[in-house]
Amino acid sequence: MSKKALFYKSVIWQVIGMIWISLLSYLWFGNWIRSLGFTTVVVIVSIFVYVLYEMLWDKFTKNKKF
Repeated sequence: MSKKALFYKSVIWQVIGMIWISLLSYLWFGNWIRSLGFTTVVVIVSIFVYVLYEMLWDKFTKNKKF
């Protein structure tokens, strides 16, 4: 898969995730403003957690073959 295709696939996946989080949190909170605020926080935190995950993955799998 090309880097460009991977990038677009990642963006689409993130949008799908944002929609699901928004819908589920709306059912939980019953308020769109709170739902969108919660979704924003989750997306921002998940970006940082994913970057940390990638850094740790690289560190621990640097010279290993799978």
